[in-house]
Amino acid sequence: MNNLAAGLILTLLGPAVAAAQTPEPQASGADRLAITPASMPETPISTKQLIVNILHDQKPVWTFPWKAVQGQHWKPVVGVALGTAALIALDPHVEPYFHDNPGFSAYKTGPLRGRNTTLAITLTPVAFYMAGLAKHNTHTQNTGILAAEAVADTQIVSFVTKHAIGRLMPSDIFPHGNLTDTWFKYKGTFTNGGSFPSGHTASAFAVATVLSGRYREHRWVTWVAYGAATALSLTRLPDQAHFPSDIFIGAALGYGIGHFVVLRK
Repeated sequence: MNNLAAGLILTLLGPAVAAAQTPEPQASGADRLAITPASMPETPISTKQLIVNILHDQKPVWTFPWKAVQGQHWKPVVGVALGTAALIALDPHVEPYFHDNPGFSAYKTGPLRGRNTTLAITLTPVAFYMAGLAKHNTHTQNTGILAAEAVADTQIVSFVTKHAIGRLMPSDIFPHGNLTDTWFKYKGTFTNGGSFPSGHTASAFAVATVLSGRYREHRWVTWVAYGAATALSLTRLPDQAHFPSDIFIGAALGYGIGHFVVLRK
C-alpha cells in the first residue's frame, strides 16, 4: 500500500487520535446512551452487548422505511426514493465516463481499490476502541463499539439487498456495452451479491454518522468524518464497482442506520 492509501486511511482514523485525548470524568453508574457527550461518564459496552444490540437493531432497520412514511420522517424517505430513481435513470449516461475510459482501469488494482477502502472503514471502529482502552476513556471505547455496530448493521442490509436485487456491477459489462439492463442479472458469489447498494458507502457513512453524533461538540470531527466517507465512497465510481445510484442509496442507508438506529436519535 503506497503513501496515498496510507494517507487516506490516516485521514479516516484521524479523529480517533484526537478524541482519545479528551479526558473523561471519573464517575460510574451511568447508563449506556449512544448520544452521550464526551464530557459525561458512561458504562462500557461489552462485546456480548454489542451482539445483542446488532440483533435488536434488525427490527428497526427493516421497518424504518414503513414507519418513516407513516410518521414525521416521510419527507426524507420520499426524497431519497426520488433521488435514487433519478440517478438510476441517469446511470447509463453518467457511468460510461468511467466505464469506457481506460484511464480509470488503474483503480481496480491501485491504492484506492476496494480492499484498501474496506480496510480503512473497518479499522476505524478498532482504532477508537483501542484508543479508548489505552486512555481509559469509556466514551471513546464505546464509540468504537457503536461504530462497529453500525458497520455490522449496514453490511447485513447490503448483503440481503444485493442478493435480492442482483444488479450487475459496471465492471461486469463489456466496454461500450448495455448499461441499462443491469437488474436481476448478477449471479455473483455468496460474499458479493451485486452492485446495489454500495456496502462500502453504507458502512463509511454509518461510521461517519456515529463519529459525528458522538463528538458533535467538535465540529471538525463532522467535517473530517463525512469528508473521508465521501472520498472513500466516490472511489467506487472509477473502480467500476458501483453506479452513482448505488453510492447514493448506500450513503442514505448508512446515515439512516447510524442516526436513527445506532444512535437512536
